Amino acid sequence: MLLADRTRWERLLADPALVRTAVEESLRFDANAGVGMSRYLSDDFELAGTVLPGGTTAMCSMAAANRDETAFENASEMDLGRSPNPHLAFGAGAHACLGQPLARTELQVTLEVLLRKLPSLELAVPADELRRIEGLAVGGLRELPVRW
Repeated sequence: MLLADRTRWERLLADPALVRTAVEESLRFDANAGVGMSRYLSDDFELAGTVLPGGTTAMCSMAAANRDETAFENASEMDLGRSPNPHLAFGAGAHACLGQPLARTELQVTLEVLLRKLPSLELAVPADELRRIEGLAVGGLRELPVRW
């Protein structure tokens, strides 16, 4: 995402203080669209005017929640300075990922090092040629060819 639009990478090079918010926005923007979290509804539950009957199971899409226009202004656009950014990439509440502080730290440190050591980093193929892994629980890229 940061290399597909060169202006994003250049913005981070010009202002490395954006690394923290850029990591959060990357997490929000690229949520896996696979199977969401299932929840058993013991009672009727109203959601946006629709009643979901008790005794059924609902699937909650984190990817859809992270692109909700009522929660995020210009949700379909990547904003490296977005703050606050209440995305659900790591879940929330009792279902929040215990490893999220470590994951955030790893992403921030890696991005800081790449910006410092490889400022000329760029995709070696057009972004539309990148092959995604499409799965129910995981996603990502099959490979990420770069050059510097």
